[in-house]
Amino acid sequence: MKDIVIKEIDKNLIVLDVMLYTIFIVTGFILLNFSGFELLNPIKYASPLFYMFGFFSLLVYFLNRKERDYELLIFGFINICIGSFILIYMSFPDTGFILADAVLVYSIANVINKGYSCKELLKKKDINFFPKVSVTILLLLLGVFVVSSLYTKIEVGSLILGYYFIIFGLLSLLEPLMSILSKNVKVEEKVLDLLSYENTIKNEKIKIKEVKTEKIKTKQTKKTKKTKK
Repeated sequence: MKDIVIKEIDKNLIVLDVMLYTIFIVTGFILLNFSGFELLNPIKYASPLFYMFGFFSLLVYFLNRKERDYELLIFGFINICIGSFILIYMSFPDTGFILADAVLVYSIANVINKGYSCKELLKKKDINFFPKVSVTILLLLLGVFVVSSLYTKIEVGSLILGYYFIIFGLLSLLEPLMSILSKNVKVEEKVLDLLSYENTIKNEKIKIKEVKTEKIKTKQTKKTKKTKK
């Protein structure tokens, strides 16, 4: 019964991650639909959007807390900081590249956050390391492309921001979906064989057995010596 409960909880936790990144995708499509309005200034609504992403990220983190995993917590604070960054930047007269600067800082912060998570997964020898690394690299390339576009094409900021949120959400969805696949025992065994993790574990066990046998032999020799006396 306990195993069934744990599996059900794991599924619910993955659903929460999927829902979070679906919000990014839906927001992106909404921005694309309203990008044709000339009066719609992306700088005015960008800050509330990042605050919204920060709120949902923190909510999912506290509902889906994992031991020594603070990626979503930091991600929530990154969104809140970027929303505050835009609000503060708007008070200055020269705000021509505010959106590009915000996305630049946002991309760098997310890559650092995910990079640290990749490092922790590598230490644990977790096979979820591979999808996370792939997503991190793709998000880095996406950020570079979007930032360069925003610096040169400010007039279509809503359109670029819409596509950015859609692609960001789709790429981030790969992580929870791949985690479902990684729970398959056959897939995990194949990946571990490729990484030779299983071989190293076997070698460690063999060494431990050899040490134990050596200790037993030394004890036996001491006993035999005593009996001879």
